Amino acid sequence: MQHYQFVIIGAGVCGLACAAQLPKQDTRIVEKSRGPGGRLSSKRLDQQRADIGAQFITARDPMFQAIVTEAQADGALSVWTPRMGKLHADGIQESPDRHPRYVGTPYMNAFGRHLAKGLSIDTETRISAVQRTTGGYLLSTTEGSQFTAAHVVCTAPVNQMQDMLVDFDVADIVSRFTMEPTWTVVLESEDLLRDRDGNVLDACFGGDDPDIDFVSVEASKPGRHSKFIVVHSTVAFARQMLELEPSEAGIRLQGIVEEKLSLRGSCKLAHRWRFARPTDPHVTAQKGIYHVDNGLWIAGDYLSGGRVEGAYLAGLEVGRRLREAVAG
Repeated sequence: MQHYQFVIIGAGVCGLACAAQLPKQDTRIVEKSRGPGGRLSSKRLDQQRADIGAQFITARDPMFQAIVTEAQADGALSVWTPRMGKLHADGIQESPDRHPRYVGTPYMNAFGRHLAKGLSIDTETRISAVQRTTGGYLLSTTEGSQFTAAHVVCTAPVNQMQDMLVDFDVADIVSRFTMEPTWTVVLESEDLLRDRDGNVLDACFGGDDPDIDFVSVEASKPGRHSKFIVVHSTVAFARQMLELEPSEAGIRLQGIVEEKLSLRGSCKLAHRWRFARPTDPHVTAQKGIYHVDNGLWIAGDYLSGGRVEGAYLAGLEVGRRLREAVAG
């Protein structure tokens, strides 16, 4: 049976940041999807793509700003300065918000690919269980293969983490760090997003709206030329519509967007994120990580406020702790 010094479950931002700190020859990264990036997800639609996960990145911590600057130099990120609005009962009000934001070039998953450079990732590999064994941990995949590791970092969303770690006491984490769903809909529209005074906008926060959380015009982002508009629903909408077929959820949210934002168009995609964001982003674990067992850690955005920056910093921290543990 193959043995590794380190196994990282998940090739999202957190897992990639962690793996980059560890010796590559001793590290295995397993990812259930077809590529790296996690929530930095884009989807191909009619020979074009649209971001369906995180719509932008912000940077406040110097360590994260450093990797953002590096990604810019590599062409993986660009600055986005959208004309921003906020939805109110009487329409969209333009916002003075001009805080620097970054978007992937050409799409958000480019940042994930940048972080994955030089790393070997086993994609489309889903871990079903992590169990204690002599000298470390036994990992089983859903396809029946097994391998062992001295140290394991699980960066999967909290509900998926719980399913993998049934042999460990994670009840406190599961109860404190719950996640909420979101529906994401991609519309194709000739209409412009406008505020109540007729000014053209690039993006809009939903404010207190019960259905719309964020709207983003893809063509406003550097290097993009589609007519796609991406809409993230609120948690309240997603909870109510969670078990609908995607086509039906898309039709529901499309109608709401047309009514409230005067954006007519066709629904190209509806995607259900069951574990999209922390219930309370102010509830965080110290440095976004948690030591479950001697060589077993969990880390991720749900432990660090839900932002891409928090996920990256959590990955750095757990990678540092692992290096120190091995150094002795």
